[in-house]
Amino acid sequence: MPGCGVSGALAVADEAAARRAGCTLLLCRVDGALSLRNLDSDWLPLSLTFDAGALGWRLAHERVRHERLVKALGGMPTSGATVLDATAGLGRDALVMARAGYRVQMVERSPVLAALLRDALARLGVQQPELAARLSLVEGDALALLDAGDSAAVVYLDPMFPGRSKAAAVKKDLQLLQLLLAHEPESDELALLDAARARARKRVVVKRPAKAPALAGQAPNHSVAGKAVRFDVYLP
Repeated sequence: MPGCGVSGALAVADEAAARRAGCTLLLCRVDGALSLRNLDSDWLPLSLTFDAGALGWRLAHERVRHERLVKALGGMPTSGATVLDATAGLGRDALVMARAGYRVQMVERSPVLAALLRDALARLGVQQPELAARLSLVEGDALALLDAGDSAAVVYLDPMFPGRSKAAAVKKDLQLLQLLLAHEPESDELALLDAARARARKRVVVKRPAKAPALAGQAPNHSVAGKAVRFDVYLP
């Protein structure tokens, strides 16, 4: 819709035009936030909000230091250590890392997700400029950027979780994300992990479902485990 353009997407004037064109997903503005709607369902639109909502409890100063993700990174940083979040997705883990004090460069190859992330960052910059200043975004393929880029203290990977049944994927935002990325080519997991280890100065952290096998079958040096997910840590 107007003001929501994304490279490669079909531009439409309104929802009716999107339906006539056979579109399933629609980018639009809802309460001022760039949002993604599934026109075939009654799901709420997906927008990314970094300064409020369900993510807020994870960002409390007394809470963030106890996040398993922060522990996997090596704890609270003392001097603004850098993290390359090579598979940014919805940006929620990047925000936790930034709140802990890390400077986080997010990489996202989906133009739609990148647009949602940019919009969320712009709004965060108004509400919490100091936090927003620790976050940056690059749109592109993670593997290509890892191969070409400078080193980072930590590289963080959160590849799409192994396929789950619709009944198990209870979170509507994750179902919408799977629908959005359904036609994206799968990443070469071993190449991605190897490139991350080549670029990371201190460690690579990989988010996995608690009972899933290690990424590309490569055993980590150690893990920080929780009930639903674990963080596998690889040393360069």
